[in-house]
Amino acid sequence: MNRAGWSVLFIFAAVGALYVSILFQDPKEESTEKGDRELIPNYSALNLNSKLYDKNGKLSHEVAADKMEHYEELGFAIFENPVYTLFLDDGQPWQITAQEGTLHNNNRIQLEKNVKIVNLRSEEYVKAIATEFIEIDLESKTLFSDQVVEIKGQDYLVTSVGLFGDLVTQQYELKEHVKTQVNPQF
Repeated sequence: MNRAGWSVLFIFAAVGALYVSILFQDPKEESTEKGDRELIPNYSALNLNSKLYDKNGKLSHEVAADKMEHYEELGFAIFENPVYTLFLDDGQPWQITAQEGTLHNNNRIQLEKNVKIVNLRSEEYVKAIATEFIEIDLESKTLFSDQVVEIKGQDYLVTSVGLFGDLVTQQYELKEHVKTQVNPQF
């Protein structure tokens, strides 16, 4: 056989080997590849600034973050150093900061690490809330935490383990009250 014949035979053998390997490929590998695709964000943004409006065209909340990654198939977006500003119906804002945040498709955000919620109104009873984890429903403006929480006011500091609260009505339920200080030195 000459050189051309060997070349043709080699090409057919290579194509045949490739076809057989594809034919007998393990289906688990295929599903793993699909699972890996879910772990790749659909899009990401650096130095994000966004404003969201309600159905009446009123500013509902603003979000800024150093970095955001959106995972559509998994149903959430991850934020680094998010700053959320929630506007209540009367237009008064609360500002929420953390080191990490996860926004789920059901308009719930989970914030972790050094979470601070500051009431930007000047004459309110609750001035700030601090914790390591909190979950906030952006539509109802309610919040929940099962971690240690500090609630600061003009002349008091309340420490609790666990909290359920409503930013609109400013009603808070402490799950396990630990300590209250009146006239603390901040």
